[in-house]
Amino acid sequence: MKNILLPLLGTVLGIFPCAGQLNTLHNHYRPGDILVKQQVEYKEPGQAGTNKLWDFSKLKTINDEYTLTYSLPPLEGDSIYILGNNRYSKKDVSANELIVGTEHNTMYYYRLTNGSLLQTGHENPSVKLEYTFPMVLMHFPLNYGQTTISDYKSKGLYSGTVNIRTEGTMTTVADAYGKITLPTGDTLSPVLRVRTEQTIYDIPDEDSYTIEETNAGKLLETCRWYSKGYRYPVFETIRNINLSDSTEIFSTAFFFPPQDHLYLDTDPDNQALLDELWNMDKKDSVDDKTAKTVVLEDVMSCKMYPNPVESILNLEYELKEDAKVSFELYSIEGMPVKKIAPRSKAKGFYYETLDCSSLYPKNYVLRITADGASINQIIIKK
Repeated sequence: MKNILLPLLGTVLGIFPCAGQLNTLHNHYRPGDILVKQQVEYKEPGQAGTNKLWDFSKLKTINDEYTLTYSLPPLEGDSIYILGNNRYSKKDVSANELIVGTEHNTMYYYRLTNGSLLQTGHENPSVKLEYTFPMVLMHFPLNYGQTTISDYKSKGLYSGTVNIRTEGTMTTVADAYGKITLPTGDTLSPVLRVRTEQTIYDIPDEDSYTIEETNAGKLLETCRWYSKGYRYPVFETIRNINLSDSTEIFSTAFFFPPQDHLYLDTDPDNQALLDELWNMDKKDSVDDKTAKTVVLEDVMSCKMYPNPVESILNLEYELKEDAKVSFELYSIEGMPVKKIAPRSKAKGFYYETLDCSSLYPKNYVLRITADGASINQIIIKK
């Protein structure tokens, strides 16, 4: 395997929209991938927002022999995949649709369908749990500012005899981006942070109950930092707290050393991104006197209101130099909805509008482009 270089890059939004769109090609789990994780001291993940700096350097290692593997589910005969309690005909599922993640004697069952990464269950020597209403972990593509909220239900057995029933809500939000300093001292930029918050309520065996009749519940908060060119996170924090009094049950963190992302030998798509970033950084460092990376903030500033919007979205912007400007509105799934076609404009102040009155109430992505640099913003239609 060739050495993996860790270039120190500026946030180039034209190359890396919204500091790190996650998508199925570059970020969905793949069978055969093996990750080396190091359990390290926990450190608070910090606040959400833009242009953040996370310093996780000098954290002490607790366990440096922690691995996570991904594989296809076992086959029954040669035609039926077995994923927990579920059976899937091999001919009816696409490549990599069903994945098993094995970590710390626990197998986690995943399914990718219609762009949504679902967790359908997990089991270990003590617990076997099936999500009767699957939990949505992430929806691809995922950009900064986007949020997915879903309810889930599960049932299973503890020690083969004790019934388990839980339910709750899973919230996933790409809530921050910026620069991260890893425990090795290496720095990666840009990185996108994805925060998940899972509420967990134990449910009584009775068919009729209210949530107030359950226990107080717990909150499992996980933050993961993604860098372009790596399929999996480079850092992760986990915290479990009681919802009743906010006391902490446990907390931990994991470092995924980039030099140990061994799957890259068989991941040409991500390796190509790393090569592209490295070559770009190398070119900028050698030829920075004659070459300048275009960043949107250097060309224009823009205000969008109201957001959420009912009918008319107002766009007020200032061009700091002559530029070709365009606005494009997409669905979360990436389908074009509306646009203001590219037009060359002189330096100055401008005002545009987008009529959103006919749009279905949900989240959309507004892509703002000026002279090749771009940024995406979430627009909420109410």
